[in-house]
Amino acid sequence: MHHMDDNSAPRRQDRMPLFDLDRLSFRYPDGTLALRDVSLQIHQGDRIALVGRNGSGKTTLARHLNGLHPCQHGSLTYKGKAPRGELLRELRLNVGVLFQDPDDHLFCNSLYDDVAFGPMNQGLPEDIVDARVKRQIAAVGLDHLLYKPAHLLSHGQKKRAAFAAVTAMNPEVLILDEPTAGLDPLQEKIFKKLLADYQGTLIIIDHDLLFLYDLCDRAVVMADGCLHHDFAFRDLVSQPASLREHGLDFTFRFTCCGGHHEKAPHHHHHHQVATHAHDRSGHHLPVGAEETPLLELQHYSFRYPDGSPGLHDVNLVVRSGETIALVGENGAGKSTLAACLLGINRGDGYFLLHGNIVTGSRRKNLWQRIGMVFQNTADQLFCPSCWEEVAFGPRQMGIRGKELDERVAHALAQVNLQGFEGKVPLHMSGGERKRLAIASVLGMRPEMLILDEPTAGLDPQGEEILLQILADLRLTVLLVTHDLFFITRLTSRTLVMHRGEIIRDYSTGEFVTDQHLQAINELDYTYNNECCRRIQELQSR
Repeated sequence: MHHMDDNSAPRRQDRMPLFDLDRLSFRYPDGTLALRDVSLQIHQGDRIALVGRNGSGKTTLARHLNGLHPCQHGSLTYKGKAPRGELLRELRLNVGVLFQDPDDHLFCNSLYDDVAFGPMNQGLPEDIVDARVKRQIAAVGLDHLLYKPAHLLSHGQKKRAAFAAVTAMNPEVLILDEPTAGLDPLQEKIFKKLLADYQGTLIIIDHDLLFLYDLCDRAVVMADGCLHHDFAFRDLVSQPASLREHGLDFTFRFTCCGGHHEKAPHHHHHHQVATHAHDRSGHHLPVGAEETPLLELQHYSFRYPDGSPGLHDVNLVVRSGETIALVGENGAGKSTLAACLLGINRGDGYFLLHGNIVTGSRRKNLWQRIGMVFQNTADQLFCPSCWEEVAFGPRQMGIRGKELDERVAHALAQVNLQGFEGKVPLHMSGGERKRLAIASVLGMRPEMLILDEPTAGLDPQGEEILLQILADLRLTVLLVTHDLFFITRLTSRTLVMHRGEIIRDYSTGEFVTDQHLQAINELDYTYNNECCRRIQELQSR
């Protein structure tokens, strides 16, 4: 175990720590050693960034702090005592955890019931529960959705709802696992304000060091299950060598700071560069493009079962070989549009594939032509081995024997997972699972690939690997993301959605320089750019 200068980390040695971990180790039932001799003190009021590569042990450590994992080896004390019996119950009530997937928190019939669930199980009187619920829902800006079911909320709204559900229990310690994954810039600002106002002990697991910059004063760095560094947060971001050592070097993103965006790359694809930007058109034609589009939507609309609008009068043309970014605030309709393109949602209007109207059997077979990688790999990976995972799709298409073996091998090679055939997906890191999910789609050899927030939850090293994989694909790609860096590096056309409509369709180069458009559609990256500049200044000293 390697510690940096202990004097550089904010410490409160004059009083008893809230948590005291001494040589804590933990092994999962499959034999994976997740924590190794971790010694750590956490004091009341600490604001800690818990960082490290995917698979370094951060989430496992967090699950010990709220009593979800038992103490196998070593010791863990809470307020000076081992958490057992009534003290363990107190710990679980006082330590709130916001999981990366908000659906893990939301399971009731309405947002009100989801937020009320915790306080009710604390045995609080009904009037106090009601007051807390309404206060916390208002604090996250969702009071207009008080009685709406969670499954009808956008991802960003679900994140805020889950935060309200956790904080309604008034926890003295708040642990957040990748809170910014999949959020638009406005939602990030809302979360940052909520966390800045939180008065308790704060522990944030995140790879987004820009988000953590003004929230945390201490950085605990995990590596291979060990506590490797424990020092002041600004000391971490000011040392490029330390960032690189632990897969946290995000400085490759500095090209996006201050509006100095790299020009969208010229890929091997043809027909990519837009000639003009069009308001609310969707009839965007790349230079020289005259062949039949890969797909087309004409005056396409969609309503959810409760009658609320999802898409309104969408017109869209996608041509083979294009690389397109689909952007917009959380709740703008991006995932709804993707579900329509996959045939999961069925709306009103015309949907054409290679000039043929998509109905009946054509809709049922869309999954063979258009592949999608979901934001949460748990929604996509379910087989016992990587080979089985990639083979599953082609098998449903009737492919067997030598061709099946070739497809699996080629798809795994495309995502740099050669030699992983026998590995269990659940035992792989987040970055490896993301690449496996891509391979499971590539094995079906689709004409078009849709990726929903592909960088969510990835460490910077995993992002760089993913960036190269996507840049090398010879496919039509639709990238649903808020990641401005990936947009500028991978796409040449950007569609902007707002309230279920495509309001702009133009070149990526025009999008990244249109500050007015970014601001009005809640896509203002000014704060992140400012943090980039401040970190660059620290690193240049």
